[in-house]
Amino acid sequence: GLWADPTFKLKCLQLEELLQIRHCVFVMGPAGAGKSACWKMLAGGMTIADPSNKVKVVDLNPKVLPTEDLYGHVSLQTREWKDGLLSVVMRDLGQIEDEKPKWILLDGDLDANWIE
Repeated sequence: GLWADPTFKLKCLQLEELLQIRHCVFVMGPAGAGKSACWKMLAGGMTIADPSNKVKVVDLNPKVLPTEDLYGHVSLQTREWKDGLLSVVMRDLGQIEDEKPKWILLDGDLDANWIE
C-alpha cells in the first residue's frame, strides 16, 4: 500500500494552519518540490473531511498576461476602468453566497510586479 511521507504530511498541515489565520499565503520552492501536490492534497482532504464544504480553486498563471490585463487599468482615451482577470475572478468569487473556502492560486515564478 501507499504510505504518506511524513515531511509531505507536515507541509500539508502547516499550509492548513497558515490558511486558518492568514488571507494570503505563499508556497515557494524549486520545481518538483511538491508545492502543487500539497495544495491539491489539502483541498481534497478538506473536501473529504466535510463534503458540504468543498474548496473552490481558481488557478492562474500571472506571467501569461500583461500587468494591466492581470490587474486592470484605466483607459487613457475613455478614462474608464477596465477590469483585469484578477478583478473579475475576485468579483465572481465574492458573489458566491456561501462561506465555503475560495482559493485564488497565482501559479508561476515569483515576480515583484504581481506580488504587490
